Amino acid sequence: MYSGKSKNGLTIFVHVMVWILLGFILLFFPPLTWDIKVPNSFWIKQTLNILILACVFYFNALYMAPKFLFLEKRTVFITWFIAIWIFVLLIARIIEINLHVMEEMAALSHDKKLKSTFFPDLYLSIVTLLVLVISTAIAGAQRWQANEKKHEMIEKRQIASELALLKAQINPHFFFNTLNNIYSLTYSDIPLSREAILKLSRMMRYVLYNTLQDKAMLSQEISFINDYIELMKLRLHAQTTLDFNPPVSDHDYSLAPMLLLPFIENAFKHGTSSLEKTRISIDLGVDKGSLSLRVFNHIQNENVSEDLSSGGIGLVNTKRRLDLLYPDRYKLDIEENIEKGTYQVDLQIDLWLINA
Repeated sequence: MYSGKSKNGLTIFVHVMVWILLGFILLFFPPLTWDIKVPNSFWIKQTLNILILACVFYFNALYMAPKFLFLEKRTVFITWFIAIWIFVLLIARIIEINLHVMEEMAALSHDKKLKSTFFPDLYLSIVTLLVLVISTAIAGAQRWQANEKKHEMIEKRQIASELALLKAQINPHFFFNTLNNIYSLTYSDIPLSREAILKLSRMMRYVLYNTLQDKAMLSQEISFINDYIELMKLRLHAQTTLDFNPPVSDHDYSLAPMLLLPFIENAFKHGTSSLEKTRISIDLGVDKGSLSLRVFNHIQNENVSEDLSSGGIGLVNTKRRLDLLYPDRYKLDIEENIEKGTYQVDLQIDLWLINA
């Protein structure tokens, strides 16, 4: 990594080398191809011209374009553009006159007829125009890059704030439902309620510490889901069949914490019944860095208190988290069949490999 001083030194060196190369190509190389020996006064004039052009370049790029062109003061900038173009040509002609360049060049070429003082240097006019246009373009590109970085920084801060808010909304939503279940269990089975409290404390530890990070190990997330499912089993009716197939993977991956839970929680919320036979199926798989989750459940009218297409706050926030954390890296399909009374979620996510 370069230090700040090293970067500044490198930048200055690159600029100097570019101007040396540009000056040689535009102002110094063409006279070397002439059939005459160019006088020293001519080389002095060319050196002064390149220094003037460099000053115009940086003044235009660092001050005039940002202060006037990009602040909607285009009339002032256009006036400056034309004025400095003419000014450079005038200064170049004054230098040429004072150094007697035209007289010496006429003597060397045996041409007694001098070029008119008022006749502009067309070549220098083109070079000056080129320098002004390039400096304006570079200033515009730098402004665009600065705006993009600023926009990206603001967007990252907004995403971080929004993710923190979304997780804060999901966690109380989950614990509120789980504590109600345990409370009901304390009336019927004390040992099972103690076991449930132990599982819940383990889950709370995961939520309190792991959700502070952007990523958690997939194995920890699966253990968390397994504890949740075990808690839900304690309140299932005999009419409900539960199938849970956890993944088997050779590698451990990272995943945003508590990202999968709302889909599973939603299945238990709407897929259990004390009157009719229902089934909840949860399949988790990992293959070549891609996680797949399929959650299937029957929809029971006795449990539906809100529109399943929106899924409540848990699913809405989870979809938003997926958009923020895995843009273009996930696929989510939700199919609700009202006639058959079924609801199925298919989710695929490209995961991060731990210590890849």
